[in-house]
Amino acid sequence: MINKELKKYIEETIKPQYINNNYGGHGWEHIQDVIYRSFELMGYFNLKINPNMVYVVAAYHDIGYRQDPDNHEQVSSEMFMQDEEMKKYFNEEERKIIAEAIVDHRASLEYEARSVYGKLVSSADRAIDVDNMLRRSIAFQAEKHKNENPTIEEIIEYSFKKLSSKYGNGGYAKMYFQDAKYEVFLERMNELFSDKNEFIKAELSLISKDTSLKKYFGKEVSKKPEREKFLSSIYLIIKNENGEVLLQRRQGTKLWPGYLALPAGHIDEGENAYEAAIREAREELGIEIATNDIVDTFVANRKNKSLPPYYDVYFEISKYVGKIKIAEPEKCSELVWCSPFNLPDDMIDFEKEAMENNANGIKFSVTYADNEKKLVKTKK
Repeated sequence: MINKELKKYIEETIKPQYINNNYGGHGWEHIQDVIYRSFELMGYFNLKINPNMVYVVAAYHDIGYRQDPDNHEQVSSEMFMQDEEMKKYFNEEERKIIAEAIVDHRASLEYEARSVYGKLVSSADRAIDVDNMLRRSIAFQAEKHKNENPTIEEIIEYSFKKLSSKYGNGGYAKMYFQDAKYEVFLERMNELFSDKNEFIKAELSLISKDTSLKKYFGKEVSKKPEREKFLSSIYLIIKNENGEVLLQRRQGTKLWPGYLALPAGHIDEGENAYEAAIREAREELGIEIATNDIVDTFVANRKNKSLPPYYDVYFEISKYVGKIKIAEPEKCSELVWCSPFNLPDDMIDFEKEAMENNANGIKFSVTYADNEKKLVKTKK
């Protein structure tokens, strides 16, 4: 498929330039990954394009990194155009397309790549292996900030900010040919972004195991992550004679204003979960409940975007004393009864997920919450 003489030239002349100038995960190993991934995507999406051009774009795209990391795509493109050997294999138009594609591989490109070759190498340059991406990020940040003598914590913080801005929700990384491998990668990365402690643990684990990373940190690598600190809340599932569940419309709150939610509250210091449930029922709804009235219990470990993690305890109540009312009007604008089998779209998502899990027999689950999400009401 690839011209043998071209391949020989790349391996004998271009490859050594990466091996001798590996910088922050942009060495020959990465180039091999991008070459392989380029042809994988080319086949998967049935792209009928010149394989020699694909090979060369992938081989040259990071060659200028050591010289100028911030503008490496331009430097790499110029180095390709200055390579007289390439004139043996490509005409002037093909060389121009290759040069543009090398520039267009950059993830933060402000415009769309100008050719299918640029789109392909840009997509192939996106990671699909979580551990490898974390490893490359650590090495890159360690090299970039080495003159500052950064601590492990500082390197990991740099890594978290960079990767979450690149691969997090709304991140800048461009992906023109998104396949199942990339989707799985994104899902796992966003799980780590939603729980910073897990991200830190993952990078510390890699540093402790990988000798190529240990050199940046020395003995400090042996430091263990702190134990997780978490909060707890209780949720009340109260049903009427029709089997409908009671929900409250939140208002006057910083978190999830306008959303429907179960009556709920924090477990205060010194309280147990039962005591908190009894107190919240009285404070929010003006009713009295007893622990003997609890007919079902399930728990969710909630990982939040920027809040501490929670353990949420859900209690289903069979009966109560008193008449349900809005006892805290500053926090609740209305009470709504809904079918538990058709929960509304504007219900807080992690509560809805926990209830659906319980309905399927799952008594303990882990859920991820975007506590900064705001309800957008659309007008019909």
